Amino acid sequence: MPNQWWLVTITLEPGAEDVASATLFDLGSTGIVTLHESADSITLGAYFNKHSAIQHVAQSIAYELSRSGQPSGLRDCIVSSVEEEDWLQKWKEGFEAVQIGERLMVAPSWRLPNEDCGRLVIQIDPGMAFGTGTHETTRLCLEAIERHWQGGSLLDIGTGTGILAIGASLLQPGSRVVGIDIDPHAVEVAQENVEINNLSGQIELRIGQPQLLAGNCFDVVVANLTGEVIVDLMPEVVGCMASRGLMILSGILSILAGEVEESLTSAGLTIIERREAGEWTVLVALNS
Repeated sequence: MPNQWWLVTITLEPGAEDVASATLFDLGSTGIVTLHESADSITLGAYFNKHSAIQHVAQSIAYELSRSGQPSGLRDCIVSSVEEEDWLQKWKEGFEAVQIGERLMVAPSWRLPNEDCGRLVIQIDPGMAFGTGTHETTRLCLEAIERHWQGGSLLDIGTGTGILAIGASLLQPGSRVVGIDIDPHAVEVAQENVEINNLSGQIELRIGQPQLLAGNCFDVVVANLTGEVIVDLMPEVVGCMASRGLMILSGILSILAGEVEESLTSAGLTIIERREAGEWTVLVALNS
């Protein structure tokens, strides 16, 4: 690994992060983290190990956002150099174990709690590319899984680090748990975390869109995405659900929750729970 990295910090309008992230990876980013998120903006940090890759990053993101119908999606773009040992050490120092719900704990693989902590420990080593899994949207989703998941089969759409799939598998051992993501980098990290948690063979990971698993009739389908993406994917997500199955949706800004609720009811689902944390909402719906 190089001794010096380049950090591209971009500020975007909400809903622009998927296109921007895909563009950053296409340009050669080795990892992307969310630095800040609010109701009206999101700031991403993308790491590069080749200076040549960042020369046209702002123009490329602006172009792709314009093509996708978001010409004003990019608000700011700053490039800075970062010494490897500095950012890596600071990043690890800031990652603490966090208790979630009644039974779960998320902890970095290099700082595990005592064995008698009384909780199911999800070990996560996000690497540079992905967050620690302790954002409000992830906590809301894990708490909802703990409340509603009773075993059977579960699909985690947009699995990322695999944290939701791992939590589900720990809560209900022996169940069928599948994680899917369009980003091959995410699936690689998720696989590493599955192995760290000694769950190899118990969690299946796939690359692609949820339509690849249509007709599988999962008892629970979980998606921690943005509200806009959830609405767009609703027909595909419903196509993966069993009759009387549950859908758990997070990553939704509360100001957009109404649009997601309309999408759920239009698809024939009944909303049975809505909870909020900060400016984020989790929805649980029943396939009736």
